[in-house]
Amino acid sequence: MDLKSKFRGSLLGTGIGDSLGRSCEGGTGSSSERIRGMASRCEVLRYTDDTQQMMALAESLIEGKGFDGKLFAQKLVEDFDISRGYGPGSVQVIKSFERGESWTEPAKRLFGGSGSYGNGSSMRIAPVGLFAHDNLDGLRSLAERSSRVTHAHRLGKEGAVLQASSVALATRRDPSSEFNPEEFLRKIREFIEEDEYEEKLDRLGELLSADPDRSEVVESLGNGIEAFNSVPVAVYSFLSHPESFERAVVYAVSLGGDADTIGAMTGAIAGAYHGSKEIPAEWREKLEDGNPIIELADGLFEIKTQ
Repeated sequence: MDLKSKFRGSLLGTGIGDSLGRSCEGGTGSSSERIRGMASRCEVLRYTDDTQQMMALAESLIEGKGFDGKLFAQKLVEDFDISRGYGPGSVQVIKSFERGESWTEPAKRLFGGSGSYGNGSSMRIAPVGLFAHDNLDGLRSLAERSSRVTHAHRLGKEGAVLQASSVALATRRDPSSEFNPEEFLRKIREFIEEDEYEEKLDRLGELLSADPDRSEVVESLGNGIEAFNSVPVAVYSFLSHPESFERAVVYAVSLGGDADTIGAMTGAIAGAYHGSKEIPAEWREKLEDGNPIIELADGLFEIKTQ
């Protein structure tokens, strides 16, 4: 396996899925042809806060040679750009960091003290999945600590665990060998502890053995901003199209709703599985900040292999 290509594929896949989904966000869905046509017409595939936060997380992991909450909070402040479309909760937390508050406190105050269960920590988690791919025993702790910087609710953290474990497992798989989606799903289940997610994974397994249309998938798994209504459908998008990065990501974006984030998460998993060489060259070349993203992927790779 070309592990460096897998690291690159996951981070580039995050940016490409995010960028492709950006124009479809909030809609009821789009055809695959429209999505491919849009990508072809665009001179630059511009990303949102999903990719910007992913890059901040990768920067902090590289600089700290592991997770450092204070350093990650600092990177979020340095990279913050409101025009990227940050959610109100994340804006509030980042502004608190900017004022000098500890990274452990602001997220716990959101939504009456329960914290956010949105997908904001899941969408950026790919670097953690890559970092922990060779130490699955430590993955849950690492994903939860990364999440609670902005998303402290148990369901927000569990979404990050589900996405990070999917990226880690995809990184470990040889794409030249036979792939069994049901067996991959069984491996994912070993990381999950919250009932809400176990129920979604049950439904996901049922959908894999059927031939559902897009409306059935959305009705069963969701396509919203809540982590439990978006991470499972991203995993499904990959598992139902494991043969192709392009097909998995285009399908994810076609589901509408929070299309940029669902696309970003699907791209992270599919990119970790297939590697960067299987991402369409046109998409790689058009991705905004593609070279800096590759440099971040290579930095993570060097830490894990030095």
